[in-house]
Amino acid sequence: MICALASAVCFGTASVLQAMAARAVPPKGSPGVDPGLLLRAATQWRFLLGLALDGIGFVFQIIALRSIPIYAVGAAMASSLAVTAVAATRLLHVRLSRTERTAVGVVCLGLAMIGLASGEEGSGTGPAALPWAMLIASGAVLAAVRVPSPPIGIRASRP
Repeated sequence: MICALASAVCFGTASVLQAMAARAVPPKGSPGVDPGLLLRAATQWRFLLGLALDGIGFVFQIIALRSIPIYAVGAAMASSLAVTAVAATRLLHVRLSRTERTAVGVVCLGLAMIGLASGEEGSGTGPAALPWAMLIASGAVLAAVRVPSPPIGIRASRP
């Protein structure tokens, strides 16, 4: 779990460093999409450090995947968003709202619960009906959240 958390810290910090580098690059040309921004940002040391942290985080993630269940690694990877929020407060001087601070705390609490609940991966299989039950449950979820769309051949109006 230590490697998974280290990976999340690397990814979260890398995101903030890369954002700092992109903000430090002066705009060129007209406002809007600037395809050369990536090339100019790549000359910033913060951007390069962020890329290095992404690579280190990837190595930590691979090590974690070899030693703990994938759901625990996935939860740790999701916590990189909380790391990004905390790092942004320090490095970008962003102020988190009460809701955002609460969300960071809930992510940490949930990660701790998953870490405590995770154990060795088993080699057993579930009951024979499990694939069908998962298919039915997935279909029910998709049916419940289905967004209505216009019938084929009818164009949606544009504002």
